[in-house]
Amino acid sequence: MASIFPLFPSLPAELRHQIWQDALPDKIHQPLYFYKKGCWTPRLVTESDPDYDFENPHLNLNFEFRHELLDDIEFEVPLFYVNREARGFALAWVREQGLTIRFHRGRGCVVFVRAFDPKHDTLYVPFNKWDEFFREPFDRNFEPDLMERNVNLPGPAFTRVAMPEAVLRSEDNSLCEFFDYYVSVREVFVIVDAQPDLDMQPEDDGGDDDMRLQQRWEIESGALRARFFWNNDREGFEWADREDFGDKSLCKFIQEASNEVGEKLVENWKRVFEVRPVFAVRK
Repeated sequence: MASIFPLFPSLPAELRHQIWQDALPDKIHQPLYFYKKGCWTPRLVTESDPDYDFENPHLNLNFEFRHELLDDIEFEVPLFYVNREARGFALAWVREQGLTIRFHRGRGCVVFVRAFDPKHDTLYVPFNKWDEFFREPFDRNFEPDLMERNVNLPGPAFTRVAMPEAVLRSEDNSLCEFFDYYVSVREVFVIVDAQPDLDMQPEDDGGDDDMRLQQRWEIESGALRARFFWNNDREGFEWADREDFGDKSLCKFIQEASNEVGEKLVENWKRVFEVRPVFAVRK
């Protein structure tokens, strides 16, 4: 049974406001958005697009990763339901964090959601979808609507990808695969000691076909500082703050998985690429 404090409304306004402020959820830092099949789609380039080809209209077909098709993250904001004063603080937090309030038909209530921001957010690829992640764009090119078509490949807008450490421990040259369709990737996060439910996102969301939502997971900021990065001046990989990470076997796997990445970086004129072991936490 929830406890009741009947004298709470009589507290000084400054104290009440501080209590509401402290009861707000944590600020959003580095959320993980889960990869799902179906985001690779063709799009006709229009005359308003900067890369429109006026001389060859038949070349105005892009094959793109449409990140807006990823499921939104749902955020729990219990303060919204307490009372009018608390709701004001909750709504201010929702606006500051860039959330959207939507009505969920399946549940019959409002939900607080946030869409994927390719400039700041990270795409997480579960172990059981790693092969599909790389195979999907290749296979999609051979479907009837794209067969024998000239398509442009601008590359995804996101630059950050996360994966469980099990991928590195089971795949050969797994990082080289990014340079086929995901050449825009600059940071790869390896999730260490991933919690079992990280890869157990629900398959449906309460019967609302128009709103599939995912749970809130984030990279834990500051827990590990080690990173294996490309030094463009020396044209080689180096460790920074390696002493901050004690798993020598995973460090070895990271180095082995990066063996042929340097050559790809030089071929694609890329100056920035790094691999970082991190933790993921459920919020």
